[in-house]
Amino acid sequence: PVLGEGGYVLAPPRFLQALRQICDEHGMLLILDEIQSGFGRTGEFWAHTRSGITPDVLIMAKGIASGMPMSAIAAPRKLMEKWQAGAHGGTYGGGHAVVMAAAIATVKTIQQENLVANAREMGEYLKDGLTELQGRFPVIGDVRGWGLMVATEFIQDGRPSADLAKAVSKATLDRNLMLLTCGSYANVIRWIPPLVVNRAQIDDALHIFNAALESVIR
Repeated sequence: PVLGEGGYVLAPPRFLQALRQICDEHGMLLILDEIQSGFGRTGEFWAHTRSGITPDVLIMAKGIASGMPMSAIAAPRKLMEKWQAGAHGGTYGGGHAVVMAAAIATVKTIQQENLVANAREMGEYLKDGLTELQGRFPVIGDVRGWGLMVATEFIQDGRPSADLAKAVSKATLDRNLMLLTCGSYANVIRWIPPLVVNRAQIDDALHIFNAALESVIR
């Protein structure tokens, strides 16, 4: 539902709904990858719920166990029973008590501390701040995202600019703020703060981002 490494591109609800319909009409499985977008990251526990659809198979990892190496596949019993013994051995992590305990603790914490709602609220606050900076720095061609999965896309003369994105991310790192790049043209800086982030921390990040932009765009 969200293209991760491809640049934090959001799948429109109508697209996913049409995809669900096509799969149903032709007897195909709809498999959704929520490795990056799951567990509250987008301001919903699962990003696909914004579209009102249910996948046949759901892939999850990363946020599932707060940094412990674990991934999982969810599907109806009738599909999961089709696995033959020993047929599935490529999933990284999981399968032992430590990571299972971490996953249970992670889900409990997300629920008890209302972190999905916090991701939704703080994500809007972050996007508002980035949109304000976009008005001052036209090299930011787009600000987009759901919850705390936000992208700032860099352009120069109307074209994607990987050089600008790289320079700005280096300038923020020099100021102790780590921001990663992504996108088909490597011109997107992604914002993926922890789900517990607060307004003061976002303000600090925006201040650093502003200083980095000023140092690069003279």
